[in-house]
Amino acid sequence: MNFYFIKKPSLLRDGIQELLKRRFNGSHIICCNQFNHEEINEASIILIDVNEALTKLADLERLHNEGIKIVLWIEELASQEAKPLFKLGLEGYLYYDIDEDTLVQALKFIQEGKRYVSPFLGGMLIDVYRETHVKKPNPPLDLLSRREWEVLQLLVKGYNNVQIADELFLSDKTVKNYVSSILHKLHVPDRTNAVIKALKKQWLYL
Repeated sequence: MNFYFIKKPSLLRDGIQELLKRRFNGSHIICCNQFNHEEINEASIILIDVNEALTKLADLERLHNEGIKIVLWIEELASQEAKPLFKLGLEGYLYYDIDEDTLVQALKFIQEGKRYVSPFLGGMLIDVYRETHVKKPNPPLDLLSRREWEVLQLLVKGYNNVQIADELFLSDKTVKNYVSSILHKLHVPDRTNAVIKALKKQWLYL
């Protein structure tokens, strides 16, 4: 696998490069300050800093449409100017305050053709989908059970397990089991990504 990490030189960049070498043995890892179009077309996963990405929207959209997996690296939660990047529907949106195991898990998840969104960034992506998608639900009813759809709708509204249990007159343990089943059936790692997927596909709305 070829990683292409676009970020200005820093101790953080060096640390991530060493992490990738250590945890993805045999992979080819290139770090650079900006796009090199010849090299980047050979990448399996492009990990790009949000500030560089904002100057390359057209390139990222082209590469994304060509099937190259693109992961946004973001260090400012208040980066509202990053909304155009959220609208592209990239494969990953990572917040820099991420531990090593979670980062590796996220990249493996993306490598498998799935998407990963840091829970810290979930709120911003939900806002984007709410602004850009018509609020007309169209859920594939055979994908989840009726009760699972009810639980997912409450997750979309921001309810935690205890609140869902109270709303649906269920036990906390039963709600936890429903949430685990939803994550498994939607092929997502956590509830934030389940909500993002449901909103993006217009299965549910806020």
